[in-house]
Amino acid sequence: MDAPIVKWERNGIAMLTGIRDQGVYRLALHWEFVFAVSGFSVFNLDCAICFNPFRITNETRKYSIAPEPILEKIFVQRAFTPYQILDSLHSITKQRNTDMVYFLLAPCKQFFDADVADDEGLFLLKKMVDVLEEIRSLKIPTLVVESISYKHKNFQTIFPKLMETSENFWELQIQNGLSRIKTRKSPLLR
Repeated sequence: MDAPIVKWERNGIAMLTGIRDQGVYRLALHWEFVFAVSGFSVFNLDCAICFNPFRITNETRKYSIAPEPILEKIFVQRAFTPYQILDSLHSITKQRNTDMVYFLLAPCKQFFDADVADDEGLFLLKKMVDVLEEIRSLKIPTLVVESISYKHKNFQTIFPKLMETSENFWELQIQNGLSRIKTRKSPLLR
């Protein structure tokens, strides 16, 4: 399950998607562990309370590694409104840490909240895509981890635009109790 992330060149945006209840965010946390144990720092923008430090410590136990040094390499920021998410993404564009890998966990979710009007949400989602385009152009290694589906009508509008920002697109699939990573899109020619 680590092959896609190990082969990722970390030159911009990549995307991991799947069904939330089938472990896409658990896989993302495993990948955070892989980066941390490899010497990278990890910044986790958690937009839907997906980060669980016990998942990381479980990984450290599997490999008989002390959890503290690994957890110290993972920075977590939570964002609960579209405006907080956008502010956090703008701050990422100003980062120049070459040892940092950014994970965005469920960034779209808050834009679909009932407290956000549909037209405002769509406007802000487009702003988010614009910032992701800037992150891509700056070659900041960022992995967007998002559910493959939402019932909200704006998701169908924005998801193709999110896909266009990513150089690599992986989907976690579970069939007959077995998991696999499907490469849904190879790098785009630009």
